[in-house]
Amino acid sequence: MSTEPRQFQIYLPGLLRVLAESLYSDERVAIRELLQNAHDSCVRRAVEDKANDQRPRITVSVDAKRRVIAIQDNGSGLTGPEIEEYLSTIGRSYTRQLGENLSFLQPEEADRLIGQFGLGFLSAFLIAEEVVLTTRSFRPDSTTLQWRSKGDINYFVTPAAEERAVGTQVEVFLKPTVTYLLERDNLAKAIRTYANFLPIPIHIAGDWRPLNVMVQPWDAEDPDAAIQTYIEQKYGFHNPLYVLKLKPHTIDLGHDTMEIPLGGFLFIPPGTVASLHEYGDLDVYIRHMFICEAVKELLPPWARFVSGVIDCPQLQPTASREQIQRDENYLLVQRALDEQLGGGLAKLAVENPPVWRQVVDSHRDVMIGWAVKSPEFFEQIRDIIAFRTTRGMMTLKDYLTLTDGTLYYSSRPAGALQDQVLSEGFGKPVIDASYFAEPAFLTEYAQRSDGVRAVALDSEGSGELLAPASSSDFAALLTYFAARDVKASVVVFTPSHLPAVMIYPKNAEVVRDAREALDNDTIAPPFSDLIADFLRSQEAHDVAAGTLHLNAASPLIEKLARMPAGGERDAALDLIYSFARLFSGRMLDMKVASDVYTSFTRAVDTLVTSHA
Repeated sequence: MSTEPRQFQIYLPGLLRVLAESLYSDERVAIRELLQNAHDSCVRRAVEDKANDQRPRITVSVDAKRRVIAIQDNGSGLTGPEIEEYLSTIGRSYTRQLGENLSFLQPEEADRLIGQFGLGFLSAFLIAEEVVLTTRSFRPDSTTLQWRSKGDINYFVTPAAEERAVGTQVEVFLKPTVTYLLERDNLAKAIRTYANFLPIPIHIAGDWRPLNVMVQPWDAEDPDAAIQTYIEQKYGFHNPLYVLKLKPHTIDLGHDTMEIPLGGFLFIPPGTVASLHEYGDLDVYIRHMFICEAVKELLPPWARFVSGVIDCPQLQPTASREQIQRDENYLLVQRALDEQLGGGLAKLAVENPPVWRQVVDSHRDVMIGWAVKSPEFFEQIRDIIAFRTTRGMMTLKDYLTLTDGTLYYSSRPAGALQDQVLSEGFGKPVIDASYFAEPAFLTEYAQRSDGVRAVALDSEGSGELLAPASSSDFAALLTYFAARDVKASVVVFTPSHLPAVMIYPKNAEVVRDAREALDNDTIAPPFSDLIADFLRSQEAHDVAAGTLHLNAASPLIEKLARMPAGGERDAALDLIYSFARLFSGRMLDMKVASDVYTSFTRAVDTLVTSHA
């Protein structure tokens, strides 16, 4: 048996259609790829045909009766051998070869070329029943040739019926399912989507005005105004808080440096204090041609309040050119964007603090959420993020001047009122940390700051505001609550007109929900034993019950301690207990809340009846 290498032999009727439908997901990509070919043909002629003095031009025409879209250029055209070698050989690309030839001697010309894979022409068969290409090369003594294929294993090359000017025309005979592209608005939208920034004018036949703008806004004569206009038209934002124009960026590789060619811009949309919408995405262009939108991974994870557009020839498209490859170049561009955006925001914070504060205030919730995941970003915003407190909006740096190094916070609005009253009674403001990432941010801040601690008043932390007191004078009250299976203690806190508070440990609600799940038999057997063990480890009954703290400094509690048991005293204690449970804002599902109100009503009824 021979060991010489052999080539695969492929027989597949409809090969071009199968490849096209496998590679591409959006039918309109066919328009993009044909425009790209026309663009590259014009660039090739500018490079290779120095005697040509024509301005490059691409014209798109529609013949609705024949269901034909034709794309014509005055580019280089193709010779017979070039048709065979490049057009009719899948994977061969003259553009790629020309780019490689120019990369050393004329890199600026190489960067103008878009095509790479020799596959783009396949996309025509996404929308075509048949494709007819008529071309004449700029090379001397060339004749006009016609290439024709219906997407099967055959194609035909014949002399054209009549000679044409130098250039190429591609006629796409549309499938019935894509005739919507014959409508001018639909065709114009597809052209603008993909080729709006191509530097060669694209005309729809009969219109002297180019359909595409040709100049990317960041390369316009007045880039600031052009970018603002683009943001308004594309995103609908009239007043972005901040715009960063991207520029080529040098990355330090340790042993060497590399310049990443970046174009485009990033911007921060206007927002509100309650803004929770995440952006963090980019529209991606490569050499002026649109590739894909809403790419989130290129920007750093913390930049979820940023959006924008990037054009970078360093990025490599996938074969279908509908996405970008996640290769080494991708990581380098990602790093360049991270460094340039981080540097831009740091500069903004120093040079224009009012705008930076507006940025932070407008997107604070998104920023807080990502700051706890990004140490670098956390350091940037830690001392300028403002928190809601019982004394208004305040930075943590300013807050700490009032509390001697302690961050008192309540993480749930339902319990914040009790915590705030207790804390303010001791002259300490309380931070409203009810947004999901705020407690983590406060904890991170304390860990990164010497002498700073974060205390959650939602649970055991409230105990820091309660001073121990002698229980001897209040033994009768404690006995009353013990007989009713209510855990109680006597402490001192301010304000004195607050007779009692109910405080639950951190795991109380978890324990309660777990107990209910076990009682209702809603936990599968493999897990029920684990839950039962957890409840035993938490001493479930005591944890879920919480503790009623009677205020020894309260005149009302002192008065009740001197009253005889029964009647009015007991009713008053029931009222205080019910009030404390409601005031705590915790452990109150519908059933418990109903029981509390029943007890409250019964106690009031007892007091009213005793004076009737």
